[in-house]
Parts: sequence; C-alpha cells; structure tokens
Amino acid sequence: MATTTNSMNAPGGSRPDALDHELRTILSEFPELRETTSEEQEEALKEFRVEQLSRMIYGSNMIEFAGGSLETTRRLCRTDLDKNVEDVSDITKTDPEYDEIQQHLESRNLPDSHEEILQSYRETVQHALTAKYMFEKVGKGEPLSVEIIKEAHFILTYKININENTPWTQYSGRYRDWNVQCGSHVFMDMGRVPSTMDSMIESLNRDIETRAMNPVALASKYCHQFVNIHPFADGNGRMCRLILNALLLKFGFGVVCIGQDREDRCQYLRIAVDSSAVGPAEIMDNYACTSFSITQRGLR
Repeated sequence: MATTTNSMNAPGGSRPDALDHELRTILSEFPELRETTSEEQEEALKEFRVEQLSRMIYGSNMIEFAGGSLETTRRLCRTDLDKNVEDVSDITKTDPEYDEIQQHLESRNLPDSHEEILQSYRETVQHALTAKYMFEKVGKGEPLSVEIIKEAHFILTYKININENTPWTQYSGRYRDWNVQCGSHVFMDMGRVPSTMDSMIESLNRDIETRAMNPVALASKYCHQFVNIHPFADGNGRMCRLILNALLLKFGFGVVCIGQDREDRCQYLRIAVDSSAVGPAEIMDNYACTSFSITQRGLR
C-alpha cells in the first residue's frame, strides 16, 4: 500500500489532493456570497451553520450511544449556545426535550430512566458548547493546546458521572489517573499520558509550521493520535472528532458530520479498527478520504 497521502485514492477514484481542490473551490465562494447576501440569505447561512453543527454533534453522539435525537440536538443548538456550562440546568418532565429524549432512548433500546434522560440532555447541550468553545479558539487562529483540550473536556463532561463510583469531579477536564482498555485493547499507561500529550501538541505545531501535509490528513492524523493516547477516563471519542473538526475549520474547511446514519457509523468504526492495524500513513489516507466525502456531501 502507498505510504503517502497523495498516492492514496479516495472513494470514487478521486485523490485527496483533487478533493482538496474541489472543496476549497466550493468554500471560496462563501466570502463573495456573504458580501452580497440579503438579510434573508444571511439567515439561511446561519441556519446552514446550525444544521451542520447539529448533524456533527448528533452523529458523534450516536457513535457513543450518547445524546438525543437529531431534532432535539437541532433545537438545542439554536437556543442554548449562548449559555456557560455552569448555567446548564437539568430539564424537567414538562420540557418538550424530556419526552423527545425518552422516545429516542427507547427507540435505541437504551435505558430511559429519569437519570438517563437528564444525562442525554447534558450530553447534547454540553457537546454543542464544547464545539463552540473549540471552534472559536482553534478555528479562529489560536493554536491547539493541552489547556484548550482540558477545558473542552471539562465542558463536555461537566456534571456527567461515568457511574455511581466515578463522579464527574474525578475525571472532568483531568487526565485519567487509572489505566483503561476497550475490549481487549489496553491503552497506554496513565503515567505516560501527560508527556505523550505534550509531544502530540509539539508534533502538531511542527506539522502546521512546515505545511508539508494535506490539511485533512493532518487533522485526521491527530484525531487518531489523540484517541489512541486516550488521555481521559471518558469522552475521548467525541473529543477526537472535535479536534478533527477544529483543525479542519482552522484551515478553512467545513465540519465533518460523521455517524449520522448506520452506514456512516459502520464505515467510521471499520476505519478505526483498520487504522489500528495498518499504520499511520494509511490511517491518514483513510481518514482523509472519508472526511472529504462526507464533508462534500454535507456542503452540497
């Protein structure tokens, strides 16, 4: 198999560089469009952004069996993005989201107790607030840092307990201080996490400075590196996809909405499994091609 991003064919026979050019052509139209938009068109663009954010959050949550339905996610993205995470309060049975989330959990054969409904609500709202925080920081020019990642994780997991023995205060915004595994795969020892995260950020900054890598391949590379470090006790999957999208926005791309339907989720999980076996160059190619194809589909 080829060992560079440029030599890996994307779905449908297009190389990442060709997809890169096509997507940038699409995106280059947006500044001109914004200069000539009417109030009605500006509102349509705003709605487009909300829709993309909603689908990104919904899909990422669905991969992790978290959050609520797309409709619930869409509504909360419209109404709750101005909140601080400390201002997010639990919903009650009289709120429309309560019944929606309960029905969503039932449809997926997931526990739908009162506590599970409250958690799903927080998983939706706080995912949106985390995305807003990361996109404003990284998407607008600030370098991705350990501090940004930790603060983002705090927002994502605020008041969400892993279980009755692990309250949110023990892990939210903090590197794990115990070892974890997924199935038979054991992630790196907890003692290596801080230095490995520092090294990841240093490597990312070097790659950005040299500009030697396709931006989508770069974002995909560090999405994969992060989730394999698995620095937190929970929330690593959602965080790695937020890192992916924050870096894409940094380079002028749209967000990638992964996991919206069963096919997307199966493809994503296959790539995650394959990537663990084939090596970093192929990981970058696989992620880049998938990211491009899904992003283009969403933009068009």
